Amino acid sequence: MKKKYLIYSLVLSCFVAAGCSSYFEVDTNDTLLEEDYVSESNELYSGYMGVAAKMQALADQTVFLSDLRTDLLEPTVNAPQDLWDLYNYKEKTGNSFANPRAYYDLIVNANVYLDKVVSYRKKYPTAIEDSHYQALISGVIRFKVWTYFTLGKLYGEVAYFDDAKITLEKLGEIPVISFDELLPKLIVLMESGVDGVNGRYVTNWGNILFPGVNTSAQDLVWNMICPSPEPLLMELYLWNKEYAKVVSVGIQFIYDAASGRYKIGNDDYNAEWIQFFTRDPVTKTRGLINIVPYDFERNQTNRLIKYFSNTAPSVYYLKPTTVAMERYQRQLRYDGHTLGDLYRGENYTYYYQNGDWVIRKFSRDRESASEIYKNNVHIVIYRDADVHFFMIEALNNLGSFNEAEALLNDGIELYLSRNAGNLQYPFNDQVMNTSLSRNWGVRRRVNLYPVYPSGVTKEEAKTDEDKKRAYMKALDELVVQETLMESAGEAKAYFAMMRIAKRWNDPAILADIVAAKYPEGQRSQMQQYLMTGANWYVKYNLQ
Repeated sequence: MKKKYLIYSLVLSCFVAAGCSSYFEVDTNDTLLEEDYVSESNELYSGYMGVAAKMQALADQTVFLSDLRTDLLEPTVNAPQDLWDLYNYKEKTGNSFANPRAYYDLIVNANVYLDKVVSYRKKYPTAIEDSHYQALISGVIRFKVWTYFTLGKLYGEVAYFDDAKITLEKLGEIPVISFDELLPKLIVLMESGVDGVNGRYVTNWGNILFPGVNTSAQDLVWNMICPSPEPLLMELYLWNKEYAKVVSVGIQFIYDAASGRYKIGNDDYNAEWIQFFTRDPVTKTRGLINIVPYDFERNQTNRLIKYFSNTAPSVYYLKPTTVAMERYQRQLRYDGHTLGDLYRGENYTYYYQNGDWVIRKFSRDRESASEIYKNNVHIVIYRDADVHFFMIEALNNLGSFNEAEALLNDGIELYLSRNAGNLQYPFNDQVMNTSLSRNWGVRRRVNLYPVYPSGVTKEEAKTDEDKKRAYMKALDELVVQETLMESAGEAKAYFAMMRIAKRWNDPAILADIVAAKYPEGQRSQMQQYLMTGANWYVKYNLQ
């Protein structure tokens, strides 16, 4: 107990004392040095915080790199050339936004941390409790896996290494591997882990960091900062085409022991949807799973509002495109006759302000003069819609069309009533259905009418394999369209487009959507360029 209170005191002092703000201040030149690393067990916890803090440097970069390459964003006249180059898929080495240093900085620190903690444990086997050791190792594994995974999706290749002796300066010496080669390595790391600890171990960080202390906002945030194993594994399995595993992991995660979390129910529907991005994240845990937190008072900021808003002192570098806004405007509401995505479109995801269109998704509750300059809105790693989209894709590619469409459209609640007596996996467990029936579906939650593939019916798909594949592909393309709206500005839609285009060996799924945002004279050229999958990735030479 005395040791636990030392841990609590360490963490508390880091949260309230200016002298400890460096744990969350991002410095990409800061590497955990061997000579001043793990000398006491308490430093295991501060070291973990240091790895977690590295996420703050790369979260907004991930948004800019991915969403600027969808049809959501285009640069404004204020934007620097580096953003224009990314927009035009012509980034050069030296591009400040394309530089992957922040990602590799986390990986270098994660490798050093894992090496030192394992060595410390062997030297002092009773100095740290088993549950704490497992939580620290497993958490850092997930930080590392998520970061490598994101690198692979963005750049198409990575310099992969586990050696704690490799520094940022040696990256150019490491052979690169392709994204397809990376995937199995990350799955093995999640499933097998380090020193007998895999990446699936979760804990209540409040019990470790704040023993005997009543629940507070800070310890709840600590439960949200590390990528959870289930969404991370679901996404890895989905890219690896292990669809049955996605569903097996996903249904248990959404069920969540009959809790009220992750259900996409009517608790956060219509106008409450936007609050996932603007309100205190600890009050929105029904939908938020993992986030990167920021705190202006501790000099922790990101660039989302700064780049998206045109209210001073923001710089207004990026704005929504016409084609992206028109997609929201075309949506049919649940009444069956009114057009317009009322709760995700205008005034929510985007807005006409000060004479220009802006991305409003992250600033809607922060536009007052006392708030707009703080730039500390949290950035989502995973939330409820992400795991639902993973499930929808997986169920669709397993041929479970009704079940996939239930999650996409109007929910498990109506699926259960429509299919009474003929319920299919994963919605055929009576006990679980009592809780899962809260699900309203991605579109119904924001008052939108169901969408279905056109040109082929489910009845035809039952008897004709070609038509089944056509239905499956069309439903995947509906997932792309829905993700572009639901997950705009969250670094999710571009990866969904890439994954689905690769699955169907049809680069036009991505190329046609992205090219549509360019001026008429450039549109055809961009469409042809993006018909080659190798051109989707960010280019940056590590040498």
